[in-house]
Amino acid sequence: MKNRKILDYLTILFGFLGLGAMIYLLLSFTLNLISKNSCDIISSVINCTKVVTSNYSTLFGIDWYYYGIGFFSVIIVLSVIRLFNKKEKQNRLFAQLILALSIFGAGVACYLIYVELFLVHHICVLCTTGHIAIFSLLIISILRFTKFKDTI
Repeated sequence: MKNRKILDYLTILFGFLGLGAMIYLLLSFTLNLISKNSCDIISSVINCTKVVTSNYSTLFGIDWYYYGIGFFSVIIVLSVIRLFNKKEKQNRLFAQLILALSIFGAGVACYLIYVELFLVHHICVLCTTGHIAIFSLLIISILRFTKFKDTI
């Protein structure tokens, strides 16, 4: 039970890390409440503005960070429900959903990393924070089903 709660807290923590990065992008590039240059590091490679304003920054006309906000919000909600829910069958279902979302998210993150490195030729620090959060969620989910399978 203690291991399960620790994994749930870690899931919530990385969910908020990713959500924070996506909201920062929203505030910077859509709402213009934060300077767009605030996450650009003086470098020929690290430049959020070039990544977020590239031709690859949207899917169906919607900026990728909106999808990130939705993704991380769902992960956080499922994890909070798991944290306070006493029904093991439902908790197992929520854990499976988080695992499935994490696998999907990791696949999308791999695509976005490819886009940053090989198509745009720039790296966004905030996007990378989101990628790290997604891969951390995947590792936590895998641990939940392997090492701590008795505490799902």
